Amino acid sequence: MSSAHNSQQSSREIIAGFVSFAVANVRALFQNIFRSVYPSQEHAWLAEAQLQLYAKSTRFTALGLPVAGFFIAEACSDWVPRSTLLRWWLCLTGASIVVYLLGLRVERVGGTSLGSIRFRASCYVALTVIFLMVWCSMSVFLWSPDAVVDHMFIVLILACSLAGSIAISSAHPAVAATTFVMHAAFIIGPLAASRMPLDTTLGRLAAIYVLLLAGQFYALNVATGRLLKLEHEREGLVEGLKHATEDADRDRARAALAGRTKSQFLSNMNHELRTPMNAILGFSELIKNKSFGDAIDKYAEYAGIIHESGQQLLGLIDDMLDLAKIEGGRLGLRESEINIAQLIGDVVQTSEDTAHASLISLSKSLGPGLPRVWADERGLRQIFVNLLSNALKFTPAGGCVVAFARVERAGRIAFGVEDTGIGIAQDDQPNVFERFGRTRHDITTADRGTGLGLAIVKGFAEAHDGEVKLESTLGAGTRVTVYLPVERTRFEHLKAAG
Repeated sequence: MSSAHNSQQSSREIIAGFVSFAVANVRALFQNIFRSVYPSQEHAWLAEAQLQLYAKSTRFTALGLPVAGFFIAEACSDWVPRSTLLRWWLCLTGASIVVYLLGLRVERVGGTSLGSIRFRASCYVALTVIFLMVWCSMSVFLWSPDAVVDHMFIVLILACSLAGSIAISSAHPAVAATTFVMHAAFIIGPLAASRMPLDTTLGRLAAIYVLLLAGQFYALNVATGRLLKLEHEREGLVEGLKHATEDADRDRARAALAGRTKSQFLSNMNHELRTPMNAILGFSELIKNKSFGDAIDKYAEYAGIIHESGQQLLGLIDDMLDLAKIEGGRLGLRESEINIAQLIGDVVQTSEDTAHASLISLSKSLGPGLPRVWADERGLRQIFVNLLSNALKFTPAGGCVVAFARVERAGRIAFGVEDTGIGIAQDDQPNVFERFGRTRHDITTADRGTGLGLAIVKGFAEAHDGEVKLESTLGAGTRVTVYLPVERTRFEHLKAAG
């Protein structure tokens, strides 16, 4: 008894497992059918791929079936009146042409939006229904009640059509399901309604055949879905590899450029550091050895050269430290109200000797009603010193350099330096504010500089929540303008003075 009970329990478990497996697969199939017509955003790519594959595989199918319909009608001419055959064939031909033209129009809708995908999928299902209603109606209009051979012929034609249609339309689950259901209905329906014994046998065989093709339909649907998913993943990998390769190429190019720029900077920095250092060491050694005896004036002159070289070396070190703080985000501002007009005047005055020695006209242009600004005085001074230094360095004798400042309509302060120098080529302009930024004219200029000046200008401007704008034409001069936000202007002292 116990053995029989265990056997029955095992059988029930097997049956329950099979039923559960079948239900899960049927549910998955219906989900795929529904998603192919009304996909979510997550499955939109799959529905779009199914539509494209189905459109390619069935593009000219409708145009070929009128020819097949002609031969089918001709084969049934022994059992069906010619007028009925002609009406059926004309309906089939008309439906084929209409479905083909509408299919082309639906295909031209295109687009990968969710609404477009759903619209096209619904249209393809509707067109399939319309066409199959006419095509499969042969089992109604070409059905001769007393001709068993006619029944066998039509069932054979529809059975072959079902197999071929499922294979072609399996790319799109909803269309394939529609094809399957309509073929099955027109194959089994007339046979089930017939009372002829042979038709009853054909109906049973047709039902078994339909069930077998149902399994084939499910298998094709699963296989096609997997192929589309693999293709989607492959395209994603190829696209990702392409982007990764492009990013790697850009990184290599940037690294190579950074390496070349760094080498140029170090080479130039070696010159910039050694020049004042050699002067300091050389002239200090002359003073130490009392090379000129009691010529005190000569020693004083050399001491001045040593002091000037030390100042130059100190300025270079300060620039390097400032840039390191800027890039490290450690630049601290000691902010206060700054009289920008006075600051510009001081910087211009200290640069007048250099401008005079280079035969360059140096002036300032200050707009009316300049307010004070809330800023770091040393930072603004560094901006003007570097801008003036660059302008004087790259302006030939007889040229002009102007330091300017004005208040714009929005209330923000705009200040900077304009020159009539050699200018900067358009291709070089994006790089001039980068660290070690160099331009083509650096190569041909004796005093090339370190490449730090404009990088420091940009760093100090951005530390004040401002921005820098460069305007330059090769051979016609350069204008560099620094803009400070309106929040940093202080108009109160002007109101008080008024």
